[in-house]
Amino acid sequence: MHSGLHGRGALFDTDPPGLVARLVGLCPFQHGPTPLEYAKEPPFVVFTGGPGLGKSAVLGELRAAYQGHTPLALIDCEDELFARPPARRPGEAWSPVSQAVLTIAEQLAEPVAGAGRIAFPRLTAGLLAVAASGWGDRDLPRIRQEAERILLLNDTGSWVAGFTGRWVGRVSTRLVDALSGTGLVVEPIIEATLEVFSEGVTPTHRRLRKAATWYRDCPSAGGNPKLGLILLSGHFRAGGDSRTHAERYLVRALLADLDDAYTGAVQRTHRPGRPVVLVDNVQATAGVGLIGSVLRDRADGIADRVAFFAGLRGDGHPSLHNAARRALPEVARATGWEPGGTVSSHALLVPLPPPTTASPQAVEAGR
Repeated sequence: MHSGLHGRGALFDTDPPGLVARLVGLCPFQHGPTPLEYAKEPPFVVFTGGPGLGKSAVLGELRAAYQGHTPLALIDCEDELFARPPARRPGEAWSPVSQAVLTIAEQLAEPVAGAGRIAFPRLTAGLLAVAASGWGDRDLPRIRQEAERILLLNDTGSWVAGFTGRWVGRVSTRLVDALSGTGLVVEPIIEATLEVFSEGVTPTHRRLRKAATWYRDCPSAGGNPKLGLILLSGHFRAGGDSRTHAERYLVRALLADLDDAYTGAVQRTHRPGRPVVLVDNVQATAGVGLIGSVLRDRADGIADRVAFFAGLRGDGHPSLHNAARRALPEVARATGWEPGGTVSSHALLVPLPPPTTASPQAVEAGR
């Protein structure tokens, strides 16, 4: 380990592999492949404990161990970024969870060793539908900025110089043009989005067409992707349980796009191991919504490829009531974890003991 956080070998050991290597499939810092303890669904690991026990330091160590070698994202749910909507953006078109999903996708998209950028077309369509419910004020500079940030989630680093920038500019112009008239703009924005997604023959357009059809499977959409996106936007705007349902679809869209990047023999060859998502202060609103969406989908049999690690202040949370609990030494070689019949049983809580700041050699020398 590079940070001097000794006493965490159960997590970061490489020979034999500790918990982190067994869940990610890559040795930390060394990046050699290692067998997965769970080939299908790994536990959503939550490090627990009070202040000063090193939860944030462990997540920082995880980022240092894998950044640039496998898709990785780290968010702190208590960051100001997730506390309130950006300036001039209406609250009905924003939530801490939607901001978290966007922020995570932007980080996961970054290219890593041996593999290019990941595109998120399903998430793009969903986030545009949600954002459109806040575009009724015709604040065109803000609208264009929001649209272009979302559309850049489809940037795969095309070899054609400037292609992505030109495409994003054209699409955002089409969306702004759809704002003419009065009243709600969600439906015309979604229509314009689907039209743009259906045009062209490039790999980008093929991904976008596939993404658009994904929303036809939304409940009550009746096989109609436009209706699916309209319902998603309406549920998000309604707040309460309806918004929670819509946020769950946004999380699912992110994970489905990520799954595409690992589908096929070529992709698997270039992307060893699992992508990693690190969520600090998961007890905050963004974290509760994110972990709730992931665990519920896993409990419903909707698989994903992500190794999730989170930090939780305290010993537990009501949404994790049935999660398994293992002391840190117990996960050093195997977790002994299996999910049960409840949503929260798909998580694994690992209380962190106080870290030691001296190496084992230093401790021995000081005796």
